[in-house]
Amino acid sequence: MKVQFREKRKPIFLLLIILAMGMVLAACSSDDPKPKASSGSATDIALDLSHVWPPSHAQETVTVKELIADVEEATNGQVKITSYPGASLAASDGQFDAAATGAVDIGFSVNSYNPNQFPLTSVMELPFMSDEGEHGAKVLWQLYEEFPEFEEEYAGTVPLWLFTSDPGQIFTVGKPVKSLEDLKGMRIRSPSAETNEWLTAIGATPVSMPMNETYEALERGVVDGTIAPWEALLGHSLIDVIDYATVGNFYSTTFYATMNEKSWASLGEENQAAIQELTGEKLSMKAAALHDQSGREAVEQAKEKGVEIYELSEEELDEWKVLINPTIEKWIEKVEGRGLSGQAIYDRAVELSAQ
Repeated sequence: MKVQFREKRKPIFLLLIILAMGMVLAACSSDDPKPKASSGSATDIALDLSHVWPPSHAQETVTVKELIADVEEATNGQVKITSYPGASLAASDGQFDAAATGAVDIGFSVNSYNPNQFPLTSVMELPFMSDEGEHGAKVLWQLYEEFPEFEEEYAGTVPLWLFTSDPGQIFTVGKPVKSLEDLKGMRIRSPSAETNEWLTAIGATPVSMPMNETYEALERGVVDGTIAPWEALLGHSLIDVIDYATVGNFYSTTFYATMNEKSWASLGEENQAAIQELTGEKLSMKAAALHDQSGREAVEQAKEKGVEIYELSEEELDEWKVLINPTIEKWIEKVEGRGLSGQAIYDRAVELSAQ
């Protein structure tokens, strides 16, 4: 009877062992497919970085690729980042929301694609704020650090780097722009709400669209021209479809790379410190310097290709500013109307830009 008793319960005993092992494995697993680590943990962390630039663009081949290598080295191989260029994981205007909601770990895109999300950052998109990307990036990062209100714009995320493009010019197809009169009635691709305002004041028709749609729009005649930095002629191949350039250093585009706050918290203090050493103002300046360098190369290639370049004189620019500069007062009023320090931030931006 004892033997029979033991044999009868053997399957039950094995079943209990299997169930217990299953509970242990379940406890060790996570609903989140990305491994998380606390400070000092040796657990590998896989992060995805989604952005809008083409795979061949310097922001992918230099800024992002070098950061990936540097982060892996600085964290002793614990943090591994995979880049997804060309808006393959999220639309151009969806990169921030993707990062904020955790759909991606890091989103890298253009602030003006979400015009209501970044009211303070857009101060650097106002007319004539900077004459080079590197200087604009330094100003923007300093504003972010000085004014706590900026953090609300990036709620749910931790900004890693912020920067500006080289100055924006007017590029057109078929017709040169040498005066305010020339621009009237033309359909011009516009990068931001601020640029929309002064184009409208001049009498042009602004057409809002992301940069990655601009080539086709110019080629098919959907627009007659675009406001863009020189860099875009090479980075987005616009040099192949434009005929004329009007130089006035009209504005700058701003960019952000920001990380989901939960993903950031999962890194642990040591890895956070390592990444902070690599990003912030340092990477902001590096990314902007790439735009500046590409812009200089684009000017030379445009000349070689026969693009007709017209540079507005100071006297001519003064005429343009009569219609363009009211955009600044409207921006201040709009931002102040949201209960934010528009005037103080604009004044500080101007002060920093003059240094």
